[in-house]
Amino acid sequence: MRYCHECGLPKRITQTHSWLGNGTMVEAKNPSHRMIFIESENIAGVFTRVEEILGISIERLIVESQSRLTCDYVGNLLPGILLKVLRMTSIKPLAKSITNLGRITGLGDVELLSMRIKGSKGDYVKIGGRNIFYLPSYCGMVMGAMEAVSGQECSIDYEETSPGYYEVTTHVSTHPIELRERFQWPEYAGKTGDITPERCSRCGGPKELSAYEWKMGDGMIVRRSDGRRMLIDGPAETDAIFIELEKELGEDIPRVVIAAQRDYVKSGSHSAEEARDLDTFRSALAFRGLGNLRELDWGEGSLRLCIENPCMHLLLVGLAQGLFELATGRDSEVDWELAGDGDLCVEVSAL
Repeated sequence: MRYCHECGLPKRITQTHSWLGNGTMVEAKNPSHRMIFIESENIAGVFTRVEEILGISIERLIVESQSRLTCDYVGNLLPGILLKVLRMTSIKPLAKSITNLGRITGLGDVELLSMRIKGSKGDYVKIGGRNIFYLPSYCGMVMGAMEAVSGQECSIDYEETSPGYYEVTTHVSTHPIELRERFQWPEYAGKTGDITPERCSRCGGPKELSAYEWKMGDGMIVRRSDGRRMLIDGPAETDAIFIELEKELGEDIPRVVIAAQRDYVKSGSHSAEEARDLDTFRSALAFRGLGNLRELDWGEGSLRLCIENPCMHLLLVGLAQGLFELATGRDSEVDWELAGDGDLCVEVSAL
């Protein structure tokens, strides 16, 4: 792994990702594919809190949704002819590449343990890992990637073989993937912006990234000041899972997700002061790829904010409500609107 001599950032991060002036983070070679840099416990914490509020497990929905999303994504990423070549030769190099990518993006310390791919009954791929950021999502990622590459239906199971170490096994069937409804990937606005983050003079990455350490041996990205763990991921995956949950469990899901995010914010993950100043909060959101904050208005018992190019809008709504309640110490109600041009406006009012 090569690192920038000035800021210490892995060069692969700045070579494969771009932070734009409109508050978005994208894949360098595919600017239409949004990315985010976010606290890993935020994703896991919200899903866990959703389960607590609903009183049911949503693990199956998360695994299946993440699997279909990953299958679609890998299928779109790799040309059909390349997939055919991989199926006829060996998918082992690709499997190793996926595990290496997992380390650098903060998914965890994962490794290819064993595999058998002969196009017959009994085919499987087994991956071991520790520090996995969120096991259901990771299982879905592994299963979806194998379905895309093998072209066969897959199933998955996992076992904790020692404290904190999991073996995730994808079983590849002999049945081709049946035609099924494709996910409607969320579409995000891409208005221009004028954010100018301070950048490293050598690698071009945001200088703010120098506050984080890439622990490649642990498969983790951590903030040096407090050890908080971060993750590079695509927001469309999380947004699409919320959509699937709403289809499966009903129209109350958006409010449940917002409440879960509000509770996460109030649990100590954020400080109310970070949203007191527009420029500071704007920079923080843009650094994470969450959008371009255009309006921040604290009133007497109220908060209003508007964001261009938002992603994961339900989490942003919950973030606003959580920060308001932290700052005021009062319960609140929240309303939001996602306009046709993609702008998100949130209004929080004290009860």
